[in-house]
Formats: sequence, structure tokens, C-alpha cells
Amino acid sequence: MKPNFTIIVSLIIFCLSSGMCLSSNESQTDPLTYFHLDSKLGTRVLAQQSTVSAATTENIVSMKSPNEAFLYSLAIPGMGQLYTGAKHGYIYTAAEVGLFVTYFILRNNAVNTRDEYREVVRENIIFEGPGNFEAWDPIEDFEHATQYENWNHVYDSEETHNRTGKWYWKDLDPSLKNERDSTIEFDSKYRLEAFDLRQKANDTFQNARTVLGLVILNHVFSAVEARITTKRWNKKQEQTRSLEIGMQTDTSTGALTGILVFKKKF
Repeated sequence: MKPNFTIIVSLIIFCLSSGMCLSSNESQTDPLTYFHLDSKLGTRVLAQQSTVSAATTENIVSMKSPNEAFLYSLAIPGMGQLYTGAKHGYIYTAAEVGLFVTYFILRNNAVNTRDEYREVVRENIIFEGPGNFEAWDPIEDFEHATQYENWNHVYDSEETHNRTGKWYWKDLDPSLKNERDSTIEFDSKYRLEAFDLRQKANDTFQNARTVLGLVILNHVFSAVEARITTKRWNKKQEQTRSLEIGMQTDTSTGALTGILVFKKKF
């Protein structure tokens, strides 16, 4: 792992100070005495190339943190990739925007459809005796109303019956509200309309939840991929260049001299 720029600068200053203090001839010895160029063909040492060595520090690229890239993309998909300059990070960001827009559109449509089916119930149910919609549960009772032709069904409890009151769909004959003979077929077109709208609303809500799950998945997948991308980026940098700062004994004076070693693979 390579030191960051602050550490590099500190070490360079230390080497400069060491070279100037320990050299026997301060006026003639440059603190950065050697420039090493390593390759598979061998090592070349260029004496008295301090200006070249110092200039190379300007192009040194510090390593990126995979953990930081992970957190960046976990917060905003694609940011971890862009942290290392990987342009495909924009794909994750665009997907995030598209998924959120889709989610809000679907959820808004679901809410509107739900309100529409409840309005159909309010407009087409007639109460027999006392009763009104104020006491109705906004979810349970309206959904149950789309399931049955009248209040007298065996699945609801006595508590539910007392809350909803006695009612029937206005396009049905009131005399059939207590009919238990299963051979007699009757149904309300308003009930069927409300039932279809309710099913559509529930399906749209489910689609919105699915899209929201994809949003979460996009965050996680982008974060993991950003960490992998950063590790690959660091490995590539290590393969192309490296920097070493150390001390070496000057054979002519016997004093320790600061050296800057720049390595690059060809």
C-alpha cells in the first residue's frame, strides 16, 4: 500500500533534512542524490538527478480506499465507481434515478386507484337504518364491501357488523339482502367495478414495493462492485508505478544521503 501525498511530502522533507545534516559537504551534495529506474532489464542509477527526482513526485497517484468507495456507493449508487474515475458509475446513478421515479409514479397511481374504488363504494351503497361511513375502517371495511352484496355475510364478526351497519348495493333488490339460497344468482355491477379497481390498486402497490426492493438492491450491488473496482484500480496503479523514499550511504563521503527511488514497470 502506498503512502498518501501528505506522508510522501513529510518523508521527502525528512530526507532533505537528513541529507543536509549528515552530509560531510553540505554545499556540494544534493540531498536527493540518486534516481533509480527499475525494469526487467536491470536497474539504472543516475547520479546528481535531484531535479528530475523531485519533479516525479508531482505525478504520484495515491491509492484509493475500497472501504470509502463501498460507503460512497452504498449512500449514492455509482459514487464509489466515480471515486476511482470509472465512468460506468453513471449507470448505477441513472438506474437509481429511474427506479425512484418509477416507484413514485406507481405508488401515486395506486393511491389514486384506491381512492377511486372507495369512492365507488361510498356512492353506491345504501344503508338500511342507522349507519354511515364515518365508523368504517378505511382498509378492512371498504375491502370487505367489495367482496359481498350486502352486510349479512358469515365471514365478518358481530363487531364488524355493528361498526358497518346494515347496507346493500343500490342496484340490487333490497329483498334479496338476506337471501341464503345459493341457487339464486345476483350481483351488483357497482360491486364488481369497485372490486376490479381494488385489485388494480393492490397490484400497483405490489409493483411499487418491488421497484423499491430494486432500489435497495441497486445500492448494495453498486457498493460491492465499487469496492472491487477500487481494488482493481489500486492494483493497476501498483503495476505501473511505485515510489520509495529512503536513506543510502554516500560511498564518496561515508555520510547518509536521502534518495528518491521511482520505479516503473515496462
